[in-house]
Amino acid sequence: MSGIRLSEVVLRTTEYDRLCDFYSLLLAQPRTVEMTPPPSDDPDEPSRICFLDFYFDPPYSQRIAVFECEDIGSGPTSRGLHHFQLRTPTIDALLDLYSTLKNSGHLPVEASNHGPGTSFYYRDPDGNKVELSSLNFSSQQELRTFMATDEFKNNPNGFPLDPERLLAGTRAGRDLSEMLWER
Repeated sequence: MSGIRLSEVVLRTTEYDRLCDFYSLLLAQPRTVEMTPPPSDDPDEPSRICFLDFYFDPPYSQRIAVFECEDIGSGPTSRGLHHFQLRTPTIDALLDLYSTLKNSGHLPVEASNHGPGTSFYYRDPDGNKVELSSLNFSSQQELRTFMATDEFKNNPNGFPLDPERLLAGTRAGRDLSEMLWER
């Protein structure tokens, strides 16, 4: 097995509190982090976000995330799966997976350092969004401390990354953990 694990399932809803309460009850966990990102013109961007963590054993974590997406209409995409996340054990493993997928003709549609983790987003052949991710922190306390900052709450999307720059840097002997924070 490659060491990849299911890490996060992100649901979109127009019934934010109802869904958050349901998963809080189901997981017997409080809402771990809630935030209201800055407004966006993109209807796929959430107006509120809730994370419900239920497993943490670095480098793996598991959570349900609820995205309130009020302005996306009442069609089949207004509720349900937003995306799911698969976690690699290390950032190096994430870059190796990037190379494997690239060599098979699959490139990410987006790559970001979100703060808590680094993520490469792909579309599967049916168009489903798949997030491949690695944690940027080694302890739950470091992760929660960062997620409680205004920096994260005001910008949960983080900043874009270029996987090719990361790959080239590691081949040149640069420290990948330092390159992740370069903008």
